Amino acid sequence: MLQKTDLTRLDELITEISDSREGQCDLLREHLEAARTYLLGSMPKEYRLSLQLASEALNCLSDEDLRQRANEIISGLLAEEE
Repeated sequence: MLQKTDLTRLDELITEISDSREGQCDLLREHLEAARTYLLGSMPKEYRLSLQLASEALNCLSDEDLRQRANEIISGLLAEEE
């Protein structure tokens, strides 16, 4: 299940959100970090749930471009799990 590209995309997204001025996005970051942990631990149901919860928390991002990129990444990761 673990694909380096999935891990890389998650890491890049976590870093981008952490580096942005989106101070109200702790919950989104927590869901993404949990998804990363579950991906590494080969826990596919938990991984998928964390990605879904992250997707639902995207509204905290005020930067429209960042929100769109995050949505595309998360949607892509979820699509790979189907």
